[in-house]
Amino acid sequence: MTVTSCTKYGLLMAVILSSGLLSGSLQAAAQDTAANDSSVSLKRWLNHYVENHPAVLAAQSAVDSAGYQLVAADKALFNPELELDAETAETNSAYIGLSQTIDWGDIRGARTERATSEQSAAQLAYESSRRDIASQLLTALADYHTTVALKELAEQGNSLMRRSAKLAKQRFDAGDLGQVEVDLANLSYAQARFQLADAISAQARAKQELIALTGNAENRWPELAVDFPAPDRDRKKIDKTVQQLPQMREIIARVHAAQAQVKVRAGQTAANPTLAFRAGKEEQDALLGVSFSIPLQVRNNFQAEVDAANAQMIQAEKESIDAYRQLKSRLEIAAVSYELSREAWQAWQRSGEGTLGEQIKLLERLWKAGEINTTDYLIQLTQALSTKASALEQRGRMWTDWSEWLLASGQIKQWLAMQAQDQKQSQP
Repeated sequence: MTVTSCTKYGLLMAVILSSGLLSGSLQAAAQDTAANDSSVSLKRWLNHYVENHPAVLAAQSAVDSAGYQLVAADKALFNPELELDAETAETNSAYIGLSQTIDWGDIRGARTERATSEQSAAQLAYESSRRDIASQLLTALADYHTTVALKELAEQGNSLMRRSAKLAKQRFDAGDLGQVEVDLANLSYAQARFQLADAISAQARAKQELIALTGNAENRWPELAVDFPAPDRDRKKIDKTVQQLPQMREIIARVHAAQAQVKVRAGQTAANPTLAFRAGKEEQDALLGVSFSIPLQVRNNFQAEVDAANAQMIQAEKESIDAYRQLKSRLEIAAVSYELSREAWQAWQRSGEGTLGEQIKLLERLWKAGEINTTDYLIQLTQALSTKASALEQRGRMWTDWSEWLLASGQIKQWLAMQAQDQKQSQP
């Protein structure tokens, strides 16, 4: 099923559900199917924009560069030298020489080890970049849908307050209301207009954030109609989870690269000897020669470079410990925040979500019937709209906390594996 067909099917299911053609277990099954299709569509959308994001493409180029650097590091450190010499004087002589400097300190092996670790770190940095961008996209999408819902609520509140102000004026003209109540209705209407302007501005900013991340101004962004599982807060699993995160593995790879750099610098302290062979002819005499030279590292023994590399290795090791603590703390905080916001939203769904609309209608009927005064009506209407806005903001926090938890726990890798699965399924 393509993304387009998934979208059309989701719209069809929404029409069927809203029309009441299905009931009971069939309706629940239809809801599950529609939610699953929306989830698949969201994952494909996410993969598309993650794989084409400039930061991810730059990280991929860094991986390519690290691969070439590994090839270069595995090459021989010293090339042989060819020497030709000819002389015409009282006697004619000519000779040819070949010399080779020996990598006595195995710098080549140390450089290869360092480049291997750097390539691994670059690959893990690429994975981290993909997950970071995916989290940013999900967060931006959550902000966008939250601001859209708040704008729609602000439009509803503006319409209700405008009608209330109009009815209050009519009842004032009929002598049923006083000036104070009319002024209160007008002030409530003005406040509703301010809130609508703020909501429109927030929605525009959220849309621009999505456009900046995707580079595409879509008219319809995918819904966040996915399952929100409870986070696993088992402390025994946290350590293992953090150690498997690409951010942590990247840091460990850079520690290994720093350790290999110490070996490179230590290899430079070794005196690399040069062995040369010469063959030639002087008049009628054949000449053969062997020479051996070794540098005398008395003016510079390169120990300072070794000490500097060792200090950098210690720095990398300490930074890895700090990074582990930060990632562990981030995971624990993300799990707690997500669990709390998820429970709060589910509690709202069980209790207040279905009754708010009826409450607003009931308030208006009671006010028109004169059973409650204008002040009470406006206060309760404002409270109802405020509660609905708080609920929408809570849902947005749950979405944001969910995306943060996906990133902090490494769960987002399941979303970014969709592309590879689709490619395998499409192969004959």
